[in-house]
Amino acid sequence: MSAPDPTTGPAEPAAVDPARLRVLVVDDMQLMRDMAAAMLRAQGIGTVETCDDGAAALAALDRIAAAGLTCDLMLLDLNMPGMDGIEVLRHLAERGYEGQIALFSAESARVLRTAETLARAHNLNILGFVEKPLTDIAIAGLLRKLATGGARAVIDADEPLSEAELLDGIRLGQIEIMVQPKVAMATRQPVGVEALARWRHPQRGVIGAGQFIPLAENGAAAEPLFEAILGLALRAAAHWRAEGLSLQMAVNLSTANLTRLDLPQRIASAVSEHGLRPGDIVLEVTESRLIEDQTAALEVLTRLKLKGFNLAIDDFGTGYSSLEQLQRFPFEEMKIDRQFVGMAAQDQAARAIVSSSVRLARKLGMTTVAEGIETRLDWDCAAEQGCDVAQGYFVAPPLKPEALPGWIATWLSRRD
Repeated sequence: MSAPDPTTGPAEPAAVDPARLRVLVVDDMQLMRDMAAAMLRAQGIGTVETCDDGAAALAALDRIAAAGLTCDLMLLDLNMPGMDGIEVLRHLAERGYEGQIALFSAESARVLRTAETLARAHNLNILGFVEKPLTDIAIAGLLRKLATGGARAVIDADEPLSEAELLDGIRLGQIEIMVQPKVAMATRQPVGVEALARWRHPQRGVIGAGQFIPLAENGAAAEPLFEAILGLALRAAAHWRAEGLSLQMAVNLSTANLTRLDLPQRIASAVSEHGLRPGDIVLEVTESRLIEDQTAALEVLTRLKLKGFNLAIDDFGTGYSSLEQLQRFPFEEMKIDRQFVGMAAQDQAARAIVSSSVRLARKLGMTTVAEGIETRLDWDCAAEQGCDVAQGYFVAPPLKPEALPGWIATWLSRRD
């Protein structure tokens, strides 16, 4: 969903001031350290420190922490003598490092991807990876992710979030949505948006959905949270429609939603009350969630389809039974996961997955959405593979609903 789905969507744009960020560059080659540091400073980063090996990096983190400061981003080389980057990742996990990590190396994209997977298994915050030699474009892309969602979106608090706190937040109207546009690759015309939830907490700040959606899954907050998000999405879509702007609104369905047999009628009634039609709405389901209760999910999704709603399978290729899901459920849109789209231009295996997914979708009469289009290179590669629709930061970051009309005018005037 790119984004990222409301569980993985980025935080509000411009949430981070680059001048206030601290970045640590770890590489055994002085030329590479100097080059990276210069590129980061050129992007407006306030504090850039460099280390020549893993042990020095860990010592630097200790010094930074002792001063009451934080390291927002570590740019970490993998192949270093002594303590290599893989070992550094293990030590960072043991220390509970909460900053972001970007991997960079002259190793192949496949090796970088494997290291990224390992870091995620350690529960570390991985911003992404870039291959050497570094470029200004690659650095800018990493910092854009950091500024719009990679950095922690929750102000540190002593107590973890609770379901009761979330229920209060829903009741008090603290849930908001951002919308991320989707455009047709052949015509560049905007065709829809995806609604991404945010929680504007009065003490903790803006909380990304990935930090509170899990609280709601299969609990007391599941239904009121979905109703809040759906209501906000429908109001935004109805407002645009009144201004002559017709775009499909995509909303994510959770595991709890798929077990409620009254869901199709409830959504249909809400859509009608806002003067919209079922065809104006896309309901996205993450592939891995379908395996939890297939009987109920099959009934709910089939009835939604019969009522005229559009159904999309999200994060395609990341689950365990992709082909079975396509055969069993009445999807008409396939969202190809960002981890494949974002690497397709550099990684042959990822490109093959995107290409085969597109071919499969065409044979099944499905539209394909390439998630995670971050650069012109990503766009060109997805277009070459035959993807129908693009979604990602190259097109637009998540926007406030009222900013969408202005973005459309700017997007249609772009020539890149």
